[in-house]
Amino acid sequence: MKRLLWILGLILVLLGAGAAGLFWYDPALVESNVGNVRGGLSSLTSRLLPAEEKEVFPFRLAKVETGEIFSRITTTGTVNPVSSVTVSTQVSGTIKDLPVDVPARVKQGDLIARLDQDLFRAQVLQAEAKVAKAKANLAKERAGVTMLKSRVAASIEGARAAVENLEEKHRRNKDLVGRNLISRDQYESIKAEYERATARFKEESARVDEVKVKKAVIAGIRADVQQAQAELEMARVRLNRSVIRAPISGVVIQKTVEAGQTVAASLSSPPLVKIAELEEMKVSAFVDEADIGKVKVDQEVEFQVDSYPGRTFNGKVVRIFPSPLIKDNVVTYDTEIRVRNEDLALKPGMTANVTIILARRNDVLIVPSAALRVSGRDIRQLYPDMPRRGGGRRRGRPTPEQRRRWLLEGRGAVWVYRDDKPARARIRFGATDAKNMEIVSGLEADDQVIVGIRSEAMKRATNTTARVRSRILGGL
Repeated sequence: MKRLLWILGLILVLLGAGAAGLFWYDPALVESNVGNVRGGLSSLTSRLLPAEEKEVFPFRLAKVETGEIFSRITTTGTVNPVSSVTVSTQVSGTIKDLPVDVPARVKQGDLIARLDQDLFRAQVLQAEAKVAKAKANLAKERAGVTMLKSRVAASIEGARAAVENLEEKHRRNKDLVGRNLISRDQYESIKAEYERATARFKEESARVDEVKVKKAVIAGIRADVQQAQAELEMARVRLNRSVIRAPISGVVIQKTVEAGQTVAASLSSPPLVKIAELEEMKVSAFVDEADIGKVKVDQEVEFQVDSYPGRTFNGKVVRIFPSPLIKDNVVTYDTEIRVRNEDLALKPGMTANVTIILARRNDVLIVPSAALRVSGRDIRQLYPDMPRRGGGRRRGRPTPEQRRRWLLEGRGAVWVYRDDKPARARIRFGATDAKNMEIVSGLEADDQVIVGIRSEAMKRATNTTARVRSRILGGL
């Protein structure tokens, strides 16, 4: 045995010297023959170790099967109405009639409450009287202006005619007095009459300003009419608002007042009732920041509530709020889910155990996702004579960014056990869940895929290498 070890050591020394010379002469040739050297070492190992240590099957295998992929996110949420309205009063008064109660169903426009309307009706009558008075004043002033305009126009026209008549007479007498055909006294008399007529015409013309003043008065009265009409409209609005009707269709889920109670309208007026639309509900689910990137609008959702442990409700994601909710250093995002509730089984405030379905595939080829994590380095440690990809030439290892991109694109590689040895297979995969992945291409049904390496096999392989090395070096 000692002699055999001496011979083996000498062979290794010679091989090492030859390999060094070849590498100096042609590195590619050395690289291409690494597999042969490894094969020799493997054969040598088999001669140096006991046979029973080679019989342990090193792999954990999984068969490619047809099954279901169900990828999901689980969280909790709160059930609330999609729309709810708190009905309050916009005017102060005493509630005379309150015909609704919890849980009455109401339609939009149905009577909710009626206040005592006596005061509101009186205010309407008072405003109507004020409008009538303002309109009467306006009509009176308009009639006065019309009469004034007629009188002023007639006076101006008479004064103008008198001036024109005397003006001609005055011009003729002026010519006559120049030729001494009439006396000076006669001329002066006509001249005085002409000047008085001219002054009167100017005076009557000035009365046009009186009409303008009257028109300004009418404009003010017209404004009074508009103000009175506005007050009448406000009185009618208050009367209408004393009758409170349902703004939406739904179910009365809360009532805070009773008939006979006085309510006061203010910035924070007390609510009368609360109406909610319960035929469609929303679930506010809080999704962890690690999972929110997988959630998309229109994804299917299933959830249960404690009140109905055997029932599953179905809904859809309709909105994802971008603002984070931070509590105890945990970041979540509010995700709104809509669900139909025709039988009104869901009530506001219920806690929902939510499952957001990311992907669901039926009757597809599946294999455990652990197959992607099997390392080629570990495989080659068990099978040192296995050639590398590309004819034994080493390739640069992919970067973590490349690996992430390949996984996002659904690309990867697994090891398949065929013909009593492992072989590498490139695959395309689709949806994944917590355990399995959907195989799109690269594998067939009943293929045996390596999903793990037994720890005792790896330990035995490591010990084998160490023992062979120890024996060789010890013999030297």
